[in-house]
Parts: sequence; C-alpha cells; structure tokens
Amino acid sequence: MESEKISVLWDHLALMMELLGMMPRKIALGGRYSRDFFNRYGDLRHIRRLRFWPLNKVLMEKYEFSEQDANNMTDFLVPILDFVPEKRPTAAQCLLHPWINAGPRGLEPSMPSTQTQGSDHLNSEKKERGKDEREEMEAGMSNIAISVDFKSGKDTQSSSKAFRK
Repeated sequence: MESEKISVLWDHLALMMELLGMMPRKIALGGRYSRDFFNRYGDLRHIRRLRFWPLNKVLMEKYEFSEQDANNMTDFLVPILDFVPEKRPTAAQCLLHPWINAGPRGLEPSMPSTQTQGSDHLNSEKKERGKDEREEMEAGMSNIAISVDFKSGKDTQSSSKAFRK
C-alpha cells in the first residue's frame, strides 16, 4: 500500500512538471522527503523522460478550447500555479486580471471550428441552457460583495507585473 502511494506521488509530481515546466531545484529539494523523490540536481528519481504538454495545448487538444480562450485562461492560471509561492499573484491581483474582468460575456464557451451544421439544433438548446444558468448565477452573485484592500503592503502597480507578458 505504501509503495502505491509513493507511485501516485511520483506520477503527480511528473504531471505537474509536464504542465508547468521543471520545478526549481531549491523548491524540489526543500521538503522533508524531497530526497526520496528528487536527485541532487532536482530531477525526479525513477522517471526518465517527461512529456511536456503546456496548459494552453491541453485545453485546445483535450478539451477543444479555441486557441484564444485557451491562451487567455492559461495566462490567468499559470502564474497562480507557479512552483515558487512568492511569485504567485495575490487574490487581489487575480481579481484585476483581464480574464476575470471579461464579465458574463467572457463566460460563454467558444465553439470548436470542427463543428458540423447538423448539430445546430443541439447547440442552440445548449446555448439557451447556458444562458439560463448564467442568468441564475449572475442573480445569485449580485448579492455578493468583494472587497479588495490594496493597503496590504504591496504596491499594486508593481504587483500587476505578475500578469504582464
């Protein structure tokens, strides 16, 4: 049972690195059990070759996002998932990101370019359902107030660099 848990951890670490790139050596070797999973160079033990598959490609190839939607979502998510905690944006910075500020229109999924015309009726039903769900969500969200305190000691102008390309 214990070796099964370790195998799952190795797989999880490998998947993280395939998605986000190599883990910085300092982070890889900084944990209590790091030497069980990483060699002295910060490379995973027992895993010879990683197959890198960036998030935007995963979203397009596996989940059929449009290139624009995949890139926009990736631009928002990848900084949040940075291996180095100090490099991750704060919640307040995330709220300033254009992907979040796109509004309800930005929540509409784009249709893949390979769509056939025979499914137009099904798509219009899905759009109506999606519209109804969005309207319900917006109605529920109208009662929620989000307070952002920029006096947390961070300069908002320099902190917005986390989302610039």
